[in-house]
Amino acid sequence: MPEPSTLTKPSRPSIHREDIFRRLVDSVTDYAIFLLDVNGNIVSWNPGAERLKGYKTDEIIGKHFSIFYTAQDLASDKPTRELKIAAEVGRFEEEGWRLRKDGSSFWAGVVVSRIHDEQGRLIGFGTITRDLTERRHADLRYRLLIESVTDYAIFSMDPRGYITSWNHGAQRIKGYRAEEIIGQNFSRFYTEEDRAAALPQYVLRTAEQTGHFTGEGWRVRKDGSKFWASVVVTPLRDEGGELFGFSKVTRDMTDRKLLLDELQRHSKELELRVQERDQSNAELEAFAYSVSHDLRAPLRAITGFAEALKEECEGQFSNEGREFLAEITGAAERLNGLIQDLLEYGRVGRISMPLASVNLLDAIHEAKRDLGGLPPGLLTIAVPKELRVRAYPQVLKQVISNLLSNAIKFRRENSSPEVSVVAETQGDTVRLNVRDNGIGIAPEHQARIWNVFERLHDREAYAGTGIGLAIVKRAMARMGGTCGVASKPGEGSTFWIELPQANEK
Repeated sequence: MPEPSTLTKPSRPSIHREDIFRRLVDSVTDYAIFLLDVNGNIVSWNPGAERLKGYKTDEIIGKHFSIFYTAQDLASDKPTRELKIAAEVGRFEEEGWRLRKDGSSFWAGVVVSRIHDEQGRLIGFGTITRDLTERRHADLRYRLLIESVTDYAIFSMDPRGYITSWNHGAQRIKGYRAEEIIGQNFSRFYTEEDRAAALPQYVLRTAEQTGHFTGEGWRVRKDGSKFWASVVVTPLRDEGGELFGFSKVTRDMTDRKLLLDELQRHSKELELRVQERDQSNAELEAFAYSVSHDLRAPLRAITGFAEALKEECEGQFSNEGREFLAEITGAAERLNGLIQDLLEYGRVGRISMPLASVNLLDAIHEAKRDLGGLPPGLLTIAVPKELRVRAYPQVLKQVISNLLSNAIKFRRENSSPEVSVVAETQGDTVRLNVRDNGIGIAPEHQARIWNVFERLHDREAYAGTGIGLAIVKRAMARMGGTCGVASKPGEGSTFWIELPQANEK
């Protein structure tokens, strides 16, 4: 074993550099930094080492560094293995338990580096140790919290989708024990059709590129049965922004899916009945009032009983029960909105519409007030205050309100809606443009959206009945005007209406 003084034989200039380095090392108090000779005996000791491990310099110099290891590590000759690895590959790094002078333990982050002379001969080792106990406790608390969750499958994956952790909720929902699934690729939870379509790869790619992936679909349990899953995948990155994996949260939404499918089936039956009766305006109006009469009484009963359950029994429900109650209430509200829109559609086709000179800007502000408080900056209006059109005032306000509501509703994900209302005159005609920065509409679908019950998007993502634009089209025809849309997917839409200009007040 070389003496401490034989580790290096510096010249006079290097002594100066060595002195500077020594001062730098001695100024560090958050890290234990010390040197070992080739046999693992301690030959230097900085203040950080004294603070972290509890030994003063004169107590520890010359002692073997294995003094810091637990009995279990000593039994497996771990200190010798660490020096052997560092000598062979140049570096050994790990986290593990170490001991202080008073016998207490701490969780240490350790780096052991090989030191060699100018001829490449091993002359010792440099060791840096940091106390990571608080971080480990925080990690442990987080892990115990995640593992205690049973309603959600929560697990992590490496960048290629191979599973690296597994909580109890994942075992309950998917059926695999941790030892069965860790190391397997998460694609095994997907159906054969989804794997053939490369959906698992698309999920990870989307999460990496956009910051997250959310979606719903059928997934497969260990026993081969399927469940309807709501999933969120989030990329995990280090301090430098490098991707090192993904977290995935999955919830079993099968019961809700079956309930919504049943509601949707009834809704489609209702839509089919409406479409069958849309052969003439008179038939549709009669059907609308029939629906109102037939459905309002049971709808009031559903809403009333749901509110009674919420007020008197909600505290006795499980989380799932409260969610079902919320689904019932929401479905009743949507059905009530559908009935109201059906009635309005019939009313617009039936009522007398004496046309009058209407101030267009006043009609826009009335429609804006009907929508309630809008965030500042969401809506900009560029309409001359003296501009007037020939229209039926109440119906014109409703038309503008429907267009504004659509423009605000169909916004792109992770972006704030921006809507502008601009009027322009074309001879004796006034065109009112309602522009948005939303999701847009493909050209092949633009004719369909004016029909009753035509919907291009998922009801959960974008609420509505699919009647609003049909009301706009019918109202404009009744008032002697026209309507249309110009749009591209991802670039927003401009819905417009045209009415005769009115100069008299």
